[in-house]
Amino acid sequence: MWIIYALVVHILLLGSIFVIYFRSPVIEGLEPQPRLKGEPPADRLVLIVTDGLRAESFFADNCNHVPHLREIFVNEGIVGISRTRVPTESRPGHIALIAGLYEDPSAVTRGWKENPIEFDTLFNRSDHTYAWGAHDVLHIFEKLADSGRPMYFDSYNHDLDFSGGMTYKQDEWVFERVRLLLNRKQEELRKAKRVVFFLHLLGLDTAGHVHKPGTRLFLENLNYTEHEIWKIYKEFEKTFPDQRTAYLLTSDHGMTNSGSHGAGDQYETDTPFMLWGAGVAHSVYAGITFEANDEGLALPLREVEQAQLTPLMSALIGLPPPMNNFGRLPLGFLGTDAKYEAMAARANALQLLAQYVRLQKQHMRGLFAPVLNSFHELTSERIAEYVGYISTSFKLNQFDESLANSAVVMQLALEGIDYYQGYYCNVMLLSTTATILGWMFYLYRLLTQDAEPQKMDSHKNDHTSKITVCLWIAVALLIGFVVVQRVPLAVSFYLLLPLPVWIFALRQVPSSNEDLINLPAYNQPAVATPTKASIMQLLLLIGCAELLVFTFFERRLISLCFVAFALYSNWDTFKTKRSFYLWLLLVAALACFPLVPPSVGYQNCSLLLAGILLLLFRQFLSRVQDNFKWHGRWCNTAILINTAVCVHLRNQQTAAPLPLNILSWLYLAYAFASILLSKETALEVRLQHICYNLGTLYTMMCTSYESLFVQLLAIELTTSLAEQRAQVEPLQHQQKSLQSSLRIAFTLILYTFFSLFGSGNIASISSFDPNISRCFLSHFAPFVIMSLVLLKLLLPIVTNISIVYTYSEYARLHERQIFICLLLICDVMGLNFLFLVRNTGSWMEIGSSISHFVIMEVTTLVLVLLAYVSKLLLQLTCSDRVLSKRN
Repeated sequence: MWIIYALVVHILLLGSIFVIYFRSPVIEGLEPQPRLKGEPPADRLVLIVTDGLRAESFFADNCNHVPHLREIFVNEGIVGISRTRVPTESRPGHIALIAGLYEDPSAVTRGWKENPIEFDTLFNRSDHTYAWGAHDVLHIFEKLADSGRPMYFDSYNHDLDFSGGMTYKQDEWVFERVRLLLNRKQEELRKAKRVVFFLHLLGLDTAGHVHKPGTRLFLENLNYTEHEIWKIYKEFEKTFPDQRTAYLLTSDHGMTNSGSHGAGDQYETDTPFMLWGAGVAHSVYAGITFEANDEGLALPLREVEQAQLTPLMSALIGLPPPMNNFGRLPLGFLGTDAKYEAMAARANALQLLAQYVRLQKQHMRGLFAPVLNSFHELTSERIAEYVGYISTSFKLNQFDESLANSAVVMQLALEGIDYYQGYYCNVMLLSTTATILGWMFYLYRLLTQDAEPQKMDSHKNDHTSKITVCLWIAVALLIGFVVVQRVPLAVSFYLLLPLPVWIFALRQVPSSNEDLINLPAYNQPAVATPTKASIMQLLLLIGCAELLVFTFFERRLISLCFVAFALYSNWDTFKTKRSFYLWLLLVAALACFPLVPPSVGYQNCSLLLAGILLLLFRQFLSRVQDNFKWHGRWCNTAILINTAVCVHLRNQQTAAPLPLNILSWLYLAYAFASILLSKETALEVRLQHICYNLGTLYTMMCTSYESLFVQLLAIELTTSLAEQRAQVEPLQHQQKSLQSSLRIAFTLILYTFFSLFGSGNIASISSFDPNISRCFLSHFAPFVIMSLVLLKLLLPIVTNISIVYTYSEYARLHERQIFICLLLICDVMGLNFLFLVRNTGSWMEIGSSISHFVIMEVTTLVLVLLAYVSKLLLQLTCSDRVLSKRN
């Protein structure tokens, strides 16, 4: 049952950081602001989002890659950099642009596809909206569409072929549909007011993933797209000759040199924006300039936050900002009179104030609210005072003062919203810490219990009972507080959570020798019972965890951890100097991989070929090759040849033929089925089958040195464990039960992280490189590619766990104790990362801090699941099979 408890506790802890740091920013129960009075500067807005275009690609070489767009912004409008926030993905980027709302963490419950809580958008405020693009993006806003307003969404799916450098086909589809609409409904559109045209162009994002930014093929796609944007701009001007059309060109996120996005690198967060047309000021001075052509023409470069573009677009066509907007109107961007700009800023200030007032009222409704802290900088009296100042200044035509007061109100409102949304942050942080400590205490009691139930003396039992009674009283008092204070349900839950966890931990732990593999028929010697943990053992456990924490901040430290642990575990293990020096050379080679710059791992056919050759060499020269079925050897060889052909075709910008894709999918099924259906009973032979089949499958998804590294790591682990098995007597293991469990637990977690760090990056799940799927797909299917990325990350871990089970009888007999040690190590690391989670500072720090905590909360549970997969492949799921393989 302890593993069920672990699953429940870690799922709850996983949700704690989102309740503490990242509660939903969507505030419900709001009313929209009235539309701006008077004639707006524009009747229609054309929003063009070039998905995945980073600022560096736009401004590179003095803007020579966007010559047609340069022709526009040299003569009119504003150009600059829009900064996004982590996660730099399409969904949050578009929501920030169109709703002024940064990503809602609670969307994870819907697979990041939609928000559990609906929010307002620019489309909902407009009179008409026409949108074209990828279904994944348009679907977000189509579901939020107000049925009372005409909205037209036309989307394609991801079946459009992107092979052969033809990623522009996705953009071509959009441009064709826009032209059809302009030709078909020309007269009707000319009469419409407050219209939004939204063009989502996915081609550059796909080109960046496939070809990488800065390459020839990517720049060809960029040249095509920017030229087509210029032509569609001319089409709009021809259709609407009244000069009342405003245009905004920007991007939802950027992209790294490796073609990935999602994190906080400057290439990912810096996107270009270009604003021109009706109602737009010309060349607003920013203090920063850039060279716009080879003649040295210097133009102002403006910098804004992505959400600031939302109230700006709204103001251009006379609309109030969306109700849930958090963006502040950038001043000086509107080419209107001072009165209209002051009116737009006032609407923005009142819209932000409405959100603040809503949160303030929710806080003040509690019984203890008058004696609790509140946001004193913006009380109800000061709100009335500020609103009065703005209105008075506006009536007296003092528009500069009105703008200044609106800016102050917007800033204070945002600070107040942050204050109340994080009101219970510190106390929840303490309660979550208490929960983790209570859970760790429970694990400690499980770990140190003896084989026979211990009898507690009456004094100690009475002391525990008194503590338990006090905890129950605290539960009752805390429930009373959260009820009368009307604390939000999620906050109340995490405030109460530590109390039942500690009550559960303090109860007498029942003694149990059960492992994940139950061995009722195997009588262990009496000395096999776990010994009490000493202070030194606890310090060693904490030290191991703290050492691994540092590797998350400095990738190269994992090499130091690996070398130190390898030498500590195997210094006196090898029988001959020759085998020791060969092993030492292998350790040194493996330690070099995390030191290699990550860019080396993007694309390197030579290193990939080395991995293929090593796999073939191991397979045909293995000492157990005679036990392979003929189909095992030749299927692996054939699929590796198939992989080499697919790699060659992709390098030639040619899609792999359908038969090769079918062969790859068939091998994916064969790789596991052939192992499961094998009648082989010898563990080492089954392990070889696992290594070769999963190694071949892993190689099919590699792009550089990953296959070479993972195979060398498996060889090193096999060699060291085999030597340890030959040197250590079983009785010695039993007498050092806790030390052995801790060593194997640390081996599992170290080799897991080393397989991730050494083969690139622990965050490689967000890399989303389509080249991983080149043997399986010839079109862009993001969810299939993501599934293959996950499979690629997990295959080396399954291989390593299988090696441990094969060469360590102790691991097979004491799984429960080993995984409890593993849980303790991960929980110590998780406690570190809980306090390192950040919601301020650079966006890269914010995103990394979240991912670190999430990784530690799921690591042990994932390893338990993968351990079961490994046992299934080794046929260790039944106790009688374990015993038969031992004899």
